[in-house]
Order: sequence, then C-alpha cells, then structure tokens
Amino acid sequence: MGETAPLTIQRIAIFPLTGAVLFPGLHLPLHIFEPRYSAMVQEVLARDRQIGMIQPRQLPGEEDREPPALYDVGCVGRIVDVEALDEGRFNLVLEGVARFRVRRELDVTTPFRQVEAEIELEAEDEAVL
Repeated sequence: MGETAPLTIQRIAIFPLTGAVLFPGLHLPLHIFEPRYSAMVQEVLARDRQIGMIQPRQLPGEEDREPPALYDVGCVGRIVDVEALDEGRFNLVLEGVARFRVRRELDVTTPFRQVEAEIELEAEDEAVL
C-alpha cells in the first residue's frame, strides 16, 4: 500500500444505496431511474463526473427517518461510461477513485444529497481528482 497523501476536502454528490459497495480501483454498473438521481448524474457530468457511493444507516428508533442516516465512510466514483436512455434514465459505470469520510452533510437546494468530505487519497492517486 502506498504512502498516504494529505487529506483533500471536497463537496461530493452522494448516492446512498443499500447493498451497492464501491472500492477504489473497482467498477460498479448502475441503472439510474429516479428523477433526483438523474438530476445528480446530469450535474456531475457537467462538473467533475464524480459521485460518492455510501451506505445508508438504520439507527435504532430511526428506521423511518427520511433521509436516512449515513455511514461515515464511502467511496468516490468517477463516471467512466454513460448511456443516456429515454425518460431521463441512465446506465453508467463508476470506477472507484478513493475512500472518503463524511465531515458534514450540506444544506443544499438540489434534489440529491451532498456532503463535505475528506478524500483519503493514496500518494500515487493524487492526480486522479
């Protein structure tokens, strides 16, 4: 494993998806069909092609919480392949770039959630973001 680089702080659009785990260096195919996540894909394609994959977290007594709580760590994925479909849907492939740790959730007007995150890059990965 490489030497750890200094942390980078970045705003990330997140996709909390139960059971979908992304790791740095691996690929995750996704079919995007919900309007809020279609909006997210459109925005990140115009910005930096990055989406934070993270697991939602069910806390005792908060099973019906909307939006659900999040785990602290996720993985930033870069869209490496995208196919626009009818009705605003997308097929895409994310390539895991780096782990991130949620610092705080941002109060945003977008229909999708965003966080301020610490990106945990390995020294050899610094040029990817």
